[in-house]
Amino acid sequence: MTRRTVPLLLILVIVLSATIATGCIGGSTPTTTFTESYPTDTFSEASSIDNSHPTSSGKNIPTDAIKVYVIKVIDGDTIDIAFPNGTTDRVRFLGVDTPETSASRNKPNEYDHITDLKCLASWGVEAKFFTRDYLLNRVIYIQFDPDAGKRGYYGRLLAYIYLENGTDFTALLVKKGYARVYTEGKFQKEHEYLSYQRTAESKKLGLWGCEIGQYADTSTVTHVATTGEIAIVKIHYDAGGPNVRDTEVLNDEYVVLKNKGSKAVDLKGWVIMDEANHKYYFPSVILQPGQEIVLHTGRGSNTSHDLYWGSKRAIWNNDHDTAYLYDAQGRLVDKFSW
Repeated sequence: MTRRTVPLLLILVIVLSATIATGCIGGSTPTTTFTESYPTDTFSEASSIDNSHPTSSGKNIPTDAIKVYVIKVIDGDTIDIAFPNGTTDRVRFLGVDTPETSASRNKPNEYDHITDLKCLASWGVEAKFFTRDYLLNRVIYIQFDPDAGKRGYYGRLLAYIYLENGTDFTALLVKKGYARVYTEGKFQKEHEYLSYQRTAESKKLGLWGCEIGQYADTSTVTHVATTGEIAIVKIHYDAGGPNVRDTEVLNDEYVVLKNKGSKAVDLKGWVIMDEANHKYYFPSVILQPGQEIVLHTGRGSNTSHDLYWGSKRAIWNNDHDTAYLYDAQGRLVDKFSW
């Protein structure tokens, strides 16, 4: 009995080991690590989203480009995307670099001889708006470059961006003067993009106008259609007047929003921010048609007419700043500059 049991057990162990080994060898390992999961139904609905930009057959889209859906715009050269299988990732546009949206995060002479960092920041903001207008909630195509590799130093995907009509959006940023060519890295389109940059520089387009003090026009209030027409109608940024420190009367620094539409709007999940990326997330508060609500910088108890940021210091710069208002879906609703 014992002599027969041992060989049988050995045979079972060998068979099981072989089965497990075969299963491991036969399995596939994803070549890309994604950051999070995203519902696949969002991607399937992407093709039905209205695209206000001209489209064509898209015959200029590279054959090796991958179809994705843009779920968030981080700045002028960085987006979050969803793949058809529902996974998501962050993409850094390959070969280009848009200015930072805050002056303190820009560097002198990074864009040739430009040293006006506030001017660069204004164009960084415009670049973000430009990218948001063209890409957010739309289907695009991304293409990798073997010279650059699929991922950069910070783990983000590196790719060229193509619109559905075949337009190289990455190149468009350079042509319009919203970006410089990022020559610090290797990529196949460097010489092509540099030719676009030379033209933009010679015409002082976009950020290249900073060499002659040409700021982006951020004073124009822009509205994007949402469930209502919520607008920033006033910002009292100099709390207490010129002879009083803002920190002494923080609640006299405030923003006034007004519902100019015909429908009530719940502001839950909306965000308002300044150029330095200070953000306030609105609680659930219903703004009726024609109603105004005041957001104070300091502390207090929220009511249906007054909200409080809870900050211990001033938010809005007295000399120059911009307020950006986004709805719960991350769409720019309004901006207010001075």
